[in-house]
Amino acid sequence: MDNVVLKDGRQVSIRPYEANDFEKLVSMFASLSREALRYGSPPYDRARLGLWIDMKRNLLLLALDEERVIGVVTVAGSTRPRLKGVGDFATYVHQDYQKKGLGTEMTRLVLDQAKQRGFHRISLQVVVENVAAVKVYEKAGFQHEGRMKDACFGEDQHYHDVLIMGTIL
Repeated sequence: MDNVVLKDGRQVSIRPYEANDFEKLVSMFASLSREALRYGSPPYDRARLGLWIDMKRNLLLLALDEERVIGVVTVAGSTRPRLKGVGDFATYVHQDYQKKGLGTEMTRLVLDQAKQRGFHRISLQVVVENVAAVKVYEKAGFQHEGRMKDACFGEDQHYHDVLIMGTIL
């Protein structure tokens, strides 16, 4: 477990997901604002969240303020031989903890753990308008590798471009 002091002075912990964390994770996703969900595609209900957790994830870290889950970050590997050491990255931060350095710390920790576990490359996709997330990823060493035009249909009923970013560990 890692303890992190946020920019506003709050202290939170970041640790691996445990089976008894499921209800806390469900509560976090249920409490996310429309704005916090604007660019993501998280599992919004218990059933989809259960499937998401059951995926063969190599890393799943939670950020907690005491016992309340306030963030989640994952690196999912593949079982396909040609994708050995290649992982997909995703993160969600509760709106009350955004722009406080939590996303940066969660990203740093999961990338460090991914490297220790033998990952070679991590990639992600992010909606272009999610400028704060793009800055976090750039700070963590992710490079812009491409742009997919009109690849995400938003709740605003418009298509948005998506950046492809990656980093070699």
